[in-house]
Amino acid sequence: MTSFDIPEALVRAEIDEAALRDNAAVLADRLAPARLKCVVKANAYGHGVDLIAPVLFTAGWREFCVATIPEALHLRSLLGPEPEIIAWLYGPTTDLDEAVRADIQLGVSTVESLDRLTKAARRTGATARAHLKIDTGLGRNGLSPEAVVRAFDWLRRHAEDSRSAVTDDTDPTRDPGATTDPTRDPGATTDIRIVGIMSHFAVADEPERPETAAQSAVFSSAHGQLRAVLDAADGRLGESDDLDVHIANSPGALTLGPCPGTSARVGLALYGLSPLEGGDPTALGLRPVMRLVSTVINLKDIPAGHGASYGLTFTAATDTRFALVPGGYGDGLPRSASNRAEVAIRGRRYPVVGRIAMDQMIIDIGVGNDEVAIGDEVVIFGPGGPSAAEWGTWANTINYEIVTQLSARVDRTVRKGDGR
Repeated sequence: MTSFDIPEALVRAEIDEAALRDNAAVLADRLAPARLKCVVKANAYGHGVDLIAPVLFTAGWREFCVATIPEALHLRSLLGPEPEIIAWLYGPTTDLDEAVRADIQLGVSTVESLDRLTKAARRTGATARAHLKIDTGLGRNGLSPEAVVRAFDWLRRHAEDSRSAVTDDTDPTRDPGATTDPTRDPGATTDIRIVGIMSHFAVADEPERPETAAQSAVFSSAHGQLRAVLDAADGRLGESDDLDVHIANSPGALTLGPCPGTSARVGLALYGLSPLEGGDPTALGLRPVMRLVSTVINLKDIPAGHGASYGLTFTAATDTRFALVPGGYGDGLPRSASNRAEVAIRGRRYPVVGRIAMDQMIIDIGVGNDEVAIGDEVVIFGPGGPSAAEWGTWANTINYEIVTQLSARVDRTVRKGDGR
């Protein structure tokens, strides 16, 4: 068998390890006494979870959030048994056994999920640890007001049933190889524990909006009711004083003081990007973690009247010089930013002209420009170039989408050092 050295990718995402560590520390200080939960869903917002999560873990962070169970199981295999991992997005037929067996804490958005988690716990012999997710006004996943009532009724009945329940090791649904979870309280139920209550703000990035206070009031009411249910269950379903209470996202963590709850799920801000429209990350004490770069691979002089890229949506008004740069929508760059975006070469901004293609884009560097050379680094976004937020504006979207849509073709590498 012949082996080949894989050449460096043409488009590279440099991940600043020091900036990531510093951002986490800044956010944790801002949130205190609430705790920082590091959100690493969607491949760590496009930054590469296999790079991001170990850096955070090594820096001492132990609470992680993802959306899906496959993401959670991958994170567990990556970081081992120590960190707390929460996931909340799964379907009515998703197999929950492996998540329960791996001690993945799951958000519960339907009453039916309580039944399913209980059955998964009994099959695996592990305790299912759940966070009740309350829809306080966002309208996405979460227990509606009517479902909250039914969920609390379910918990009351389950606690009552557990008072007289006797463990039956001949239960046909139980995994024959399952063992009893050694962390279980003998006086508690042997299947499910409510360890948290959660929700999600809708407009915390707009501090003047009244809906955030309204959501907080709904959440506070549900929290109080859950405490009463747990107290009445005498510890069989969990301890009310130990509940993990979390509703704040990055916008909430940055605009609300003090931070509501015992912890906050922080995603975008962790990566040094602002979730606030027009917000400056540096004013928040944050630094962008990602620097997306490419290389000039060709230069050519273009006469006036010559077009650029598919559709010829750009025509040179005068003689000029084009630089060809790898990077296109196959790498996750938005085609909608065509004829609007800019990049930086040797510290100077230049426009992207013509349509951004699947693999490459054309940069107009101007007639007679001898400063730019083949092999020069091109900063697409990040320190030394435009921001992800600017690319979001050029593409009529947001910085979240710019970073998370980067494809697997983009080579992600960690930069060590002071990051400056």
